[in-house]
Amino acid sequence: MKVVDNKSKDASKGCIITTGVSSLNYYNNYMQRFNEDNDALYNLMGISNVVNIDKADYYRIIIDLSDNSIKDIVFELFNHLLPLGVDINVKLIKDAALISHDTQLCIELLQRLDNNKLIKLEIINKEAKRLKEEEESSLFKKIKNLFIFIGPGNTGKTSILSALTESCNDKGKRIGLIDFTEDCKLMTYFPNIYSLNHFHSRKRNYQEKSPMKSKDLVDVYRCSSEYVKTPEGLKNLSAGLREFTKTYDYVFVNTDMKTLDSGRELFKMAQKIFIVHDFIPTKINITKHILITFGEIGIHDNSTIALIYNKIINCAFNLKTIEEKLIFEKLSNKKLIPLVDLNSKTFEIPYSKKTMGAIINNISTKSSIINNVAYSYRRNIEYLYKYINDIPYVELEEMSIGDYLKECFHRVLQHHCFKDTYKALYKYAGNFSMFRQSNRIMGTLRFLQK
Repeated sequence: MKVVDNKSKDASKGCIITTGVSSLNYYNNYMQRFNEDNDALYNLMGISNVVNIDKADYYRIIIDLSDNSIKDIVFELFNHLLPLGVDINVKLIKDAALISHDTQLCIELLQRLDNNKLIKLEIINKEAKRLKEEEESSLFKKIKNLFIFIGPGNTGKTSILSALTESCNDKGKRIGLIDFTEDCKLMTYFPNIYSLNHFHSRKRNYQEKSPMKSKDLVDVYRCSSEYVKTPEGLKNLSAGLREFTKTYDYVFVNTDMKTLDSGRELFKMAQKIFIVHDFIPTKINITKHILITFGEIGIHDNSTIALIYNKIINCAFNLKTIEEKLIFEKLSNKKLIPLVDLNSKTFEIPYSKKTMGAIINNISTKSSIINNVAYSYRRNIEYLYKYINDIPYVELEEMSIGDYLKECFHRVLQHHCFKDTYKALYKYAGNFSMFRQSNRIMGTLRFLQK
């Protein structure tokens, strides 16, 4: 018998027993997060270890008929437990394709015990469950141009999302923004606000429109998180989003904890998820909760999740300390235990007074954010743009001196002041050339008149 987790005999009120590798995997995937009483967990790998099971007030047993030596383990297990006279709840996981003589004997034994009220039996058909999982996997398949932002409140998530949207807009891309948050702060940044329910009429308008101006390339759609609470709502949203994303080059979704609690499956559809956080301890704990939740639903690979640390310039906290608190739990002996298996991309975006002023000016005067923020902020927004498009890039700190100088020269050329000066000089040169040409023509006419 392999003891996966245990407590002292006095403290243990209940005990969870699995009968092998398959049943243990079922517990880890579907039941572990519901073990609020922290019951002891035993994984039986053979009949010789049955006698070592401690006495408990109740037992919850998970039996997967695909486990090795399942008939011997089941018969020996109940010979040991039934004389104790305690409550026994059994989950029996069976697959019709794997039924044999031994597994049929196990089923008949458990059904007789259930009929005589010696145990409470629940039978789970693995084939039906597999079909349901395949249906859900197809329903919530990733959408290539869908990107979701989430994080605790007031961490700069909406301003980063708005700056990224402006950057995409400047490149001539069409952006659809969906805001599931109650405040819908995106309304303060962009004027075109619609309900997601009116998307189909908006789509017809796009088809009837002539080529759109730059300011018309961004639309904001409001949607309540209540919409994703029911399976039917999630199913409708999944179908709607696939249609929605065909209309835009990028679809950015602004969410919060309420959205995550209402409809976890929504996040499975994202090509990439950005978790925005800062250094405040309560917000670090919320971010940790988000990461653990994503781990529970199978979202934990480094190609999907990216962390964005919205850093205040004068803050003394470093990124290493914050990520340590996010991903690890420190025990009393100072040993770190990983909470999630995560190797994600991390962006550290400095948030200075100049950047704050540009964001405030945008809200009050609708002036550009991306062209007025600090260079470090604008550079990191460009990194985000390259990241969502899978464009390789090297961060400033990792560049060679030659590449650094090239990057600086390129940035100077791209600065809006330089562009405006260049346009003015080009216009002046054009006017000067036309003036000289006009003088030559006038001189020729005067000569002919003489």
